[in-house]
Amino acid sequence: MESMHDSPIISGDTLREIISKAPRNLNHLDAELLFVDRNYILHYLDGNRHIYKSLTSDILRRAFDNEPADTGWLPENVIRHGSSVLGDWVVCFFPQQRYRLQIQSEQLYVPLPSFVFVGISSSYYVWAVKKIRFNSQLLIHHAPLPNVMNDGRVCWGNICPLIASLSTIESTWWKFIGSTFNQDYTQGKSIKFDNVVEQLKLQNRRARISNRSRYPISDLIPIRDNLTVEEAVEYVTKSTK
Repeated sequence: MESMHDSPIISGDTLREIISKAPRNLNHLDAELLFVDRNYILHYLDGNRHIYKSLTSDILRRAFDNEPADTGWLPENVIRHGSSVLGDWVVCFFPQQRYRLQIQSEQLYVPLPSFVFVGISSSYYVWAVKKIRFNSQLLIHHAPLPNVMNDGRVCWGNICPLIASLSTIESTWWKFIGSTFNQDYTQGKSIKFDNVVEQLKLQNRRARISNRSRYPISDLIPIRDNLTVEEAVEYVTKSTK
């Protein structure tokens, strides 16, 4: 174990310069890194000239991380992963399929459209899309489910979701889709019905008659005009609200 005597000794002159107001003269320092409104400025001397160089977060990350990066094998449905000032974020795509939904005391077995599921820190969003293959330019629609707010944010009620990560995103999706839904946020998600639960009940009846029934994507309602998956992900991962 390294003792305190093995640590480099900082001279009094160096310490006084460290605690002085930035930018410093660099009389006893090799360089300094300044944080200015989420911008990164490297200040160093080139001879007698003071140089100020703007750096990106990617350059800093590579400079401070000497270990090789490896995500390991990604979960099947993960299509994008990153980090921001809000925390790590993950985007998943789930093609159209049938789900067992518990809506209050009633259990339904229904076909649902394809979903984009986004987790960032402890916030999660779900949007419906009309295609079975993912494309970042697909237009997003209100998920035809209760307990999803107008912008797609999941209302968890008294459930505490895990912080979003590559290792938890898929289990969080199944935790959400397998939870008990109520009648909150059921308006404005179906063209045919005022309450989207009525559409789900209709699809449940049709699914019992035919195994080939599909959710009517023509009934989906867009979130704003022509908002794409790429634009929505960009907004929720960069927003500080």
